[in-house]
Amino acid sequence: MRHAAPLEAFERANRAFFAARIGDRGDDFFSRFHLHLAERVAENASGRSLLCVVVDAAGEIVARVNLIDIDQPEPTELGYRVAEAAQGRGIATWGVTSALDLAAGRGVPRVHAKVATTNPASRRVLQHCGFALVGPTDPPTGSSKTFLSYGRDL
Repeated sequence: MRHAAPLEAFERANRAFFAARIGDRGDDFFSRFHLHLAERVAENASGRSLLCVVVDAAGEIVARVNLIDIDQPEPTELGYRVAEAAQGRGIATWGVTSALDLAAGRGVPRVHAKVATTNPASRRVLQHCGFALVGPTDPPTGSSKTFLSYGRDL
């Protein structure tokens, strides 16, 4: 868990930015951050998930990319976040592409992603990474936004 403190700093520094695009995770998430992170690290270690961070040349976390349930035939789900200050540099596309390559190497057959209809930049990232629009989908917990589902075979 060498990235625990920088990851928490990344999430806290960008909380309002992410909440405006996806929805807020709530105070409980942040008050129990280390417990949530320990659960994700255990998933990663067991091969159930693939959790990645993108670190810049200064050693700062500028993005994270998660693929959860990679051990299941369906549904492996992609999630990613890029720091507000790092937007527009291709980091999301690079991070997603890199994570998909790792997932394909582990035998993941298909990946799904959700994106808010009000987040055109994230929709472009998915399209650049070979995802196709599937249709409307339920929003993540805590979000009141309208979401679309995308899918890609690996």
